[in-house]
Amino acid sequence: MHYIQLDATTLKKVTAGGNKRVLCTLNDTLTIHAAVMKTKEGLHYVMIGSKYLKQLKLKEGSQVKAAFKIDDSELQFHIPEEFAEVIATDPAAAAVFSSLTDGRKRGLIALVNMVRSTDKKIERALLIAQKLKAGISLPAAILSKKH
Repeated sequence: MHYIQLDATTLKKVTAGGNKRVLCTLNDTLTIHAAVMKTKEGLHYVMIGSKYLKQLKLKEGSQVKAAFKIDDSELQFHIPEEFAEVIATDPAAAAVFSSLTDGRKRGLIALVNMVRSTDKKIERALLIAQKLKAGISLPAAILSKKH
């Protein structure tokens, strides 16, 4: 697990009003959506995925410049074009999707963000739309062969 621990000043700024979602800009070049997490010991941190470390050519122990601000974007998560287009062109799936909690929506979008190629993103987005219309909205169940 890779993470950046938040100091008290930053924590107070980004968690104002109970907020837990932030935009984290790394080395002035890459901005990611992230959640403020808390350990049992009371330390607050933001997890940084390996793919972002690779993009920035960072290794364990590398120095990183990080800036944080409250994420006020829609769903507080990167929505891939492929998913947005599928939902925009499928009113039945869009209706189910809009009724879900923001956390469930982010979970479904994360399934699309997991794949790299445009074709696979479209395929995954279409699968999600199909499952939503069949009453399946739990991200873990979307990829299950049981449903």
